[in-house]
Amino acid sequence: MKSIRRLGMALGTTSLVLGTVTVGATSMAQTALAASKFHACVVTDTGGINDKSFNASAWKGLEDAKKVFKNMTIKYLSSTSSTDYVPNINNFVHQGCGIIVTVGFLMDKATAQAANAHPKQRIAIVDDAPTTKSKNVLSLQYETDQGGFLGGVLAAGMTRTGTVATYGGMNFPAVTLYMNGFVAGVRYYDKTYGAAVKALGWTPGKGACSLAKCAGDGSFIGNFTDQTAGKTLTTNFFSQGADIVFPVAGSVGLGSVAAAQQAGKGHSVMWVDSNGCVSDPADCSWFVGTVAKGVESSVKAAVLSAAKGTFKGGVYVGTLKNNGTALEYGGITVPKALKAKIAKAKAAIIAGSLSVNPNSYPAK
Repeated sequence: MKSIRRLGMALGTTSLVLGTVTVGATSMAQTALAASKFHACVVTDTGGINDKSFNASAWKGLEDAKKVFKNMTIKYLSSTSSTDYVPNINNFVHQGCGIIVTVGFLMDKATAQAANAHPKQRIAIVDDAPTTKSKNVLSLQYETDQGGFLGGVLAAGMTRTGTVATYGGMNFPAVTLYMNGFVAGVRYYDKTYGAAVKALGWTPGKGACSLAKCAGDGSFIGNFTDQTAGKTLTTNFFSQGADIVFPVAGSVGLGSVAAAQQAGKGHSVMWVDSNGCVSDPADCSWFVGTVAKGVESSVKAAVLSAAKGTFKGGVYVGTLKNNGTALEYGGITVPKALKAKIAKAKAAIIAGSLSVNPNSYPAK
C-alpha cells in the first residue's frame, strides 16, 4: 500500500483535494516559487519533535515543503507543557512566520487566541477546529475512525489469542475516534467472518463518534509522553490475553513496543499517525501495521499554499477516499487472504455502504 507520506494534496477554498502540488511542476515554476524568502514555523505539542508520531509528521510536512520552495526557512518550537503554547505561538508571530502550524487539539485555545489577536496571521492546526473570528485559520482534520476500522480488521484477523487491545494518551475525540473505529473493525470482523475476538481498552458509547464528540469509556495514560506508563498498561493487556495492542498516544506508544519486546514473539503493536516502519525502523519487526493520518501531506500543502499566496482558511477533512487516513502494513507478514478482506472493507467504506460505527455490530 502506498504510504500517505508520498501523496501530494492541493489546497482548495475550504478543503484539500488530491492532486499534484508543485513537486511535479516545471523548472520554471520551481524558480518562481524560490523567488522570495518565506518562513514556515511549527509549534509542537508536549511529545516533542521526535515523538515518531504526529509532531514528527507535522515537521516532516515542513521539510517536504522546503524541498519544493528552496528559499523557505523552517523552524520549530517544542512545548514541554501547556503553558508553552501561547508564548511559543506569539514568539513565531513576532518573528514574522508566513505560516504557523500548531500541532494537536490541546492547542485549541492558544491557537484561537493568537488568531483573534493577529487575524492576518496564517495558521494551520492539526486535529482541531478552533472557534475564531479570523479567516486565516485552516483546520486539518482526519476521519481516523475509517483507518482505525481497517486496523481493527487487521488485528482481529492476525490475533492468535482472540484478544486485542487499544488505549489512548488522553480522553479527547481526536484520540477516541481512532479507538472507536478500531473496535468497530473488530466487531465487523467477528460478525462477518464468524470470529469471537475481544477488544480491550475501549467501550464505545451510544451514538455516532466524531471529532466534536465521541462518547465511551476506556484506558488512558493522561499524557503523550510517559512511555513507562505505556509499557505498564500494555503489559497489563498482555496479561489479560491480548497479543496485539494499538496505542493512540504519540511517543507513549514506544512503551508498548518495549512491552512487546519484553513479552517476546507472538506480541505486537499497531502504530499510529505516521508509518511505524518509517518513523521507527529499528522496531519495524514489532509492528503489525499503522493506522495513519495524512498529517505530512496536508501540512505540506498548507505551507506551500501560504508560500505561493493562495492560502485560504477553512476545514480539510482527510478520509480513506482522499488518502487522509489509511492502514499501512508493518514488518509482520500479513496473509494475502486477510489483505483481501481489508481491501474489500476499505472499498465499502469509501462507497458509503459500510458503517464504521461500532454500534452497528454486535458487542462481544
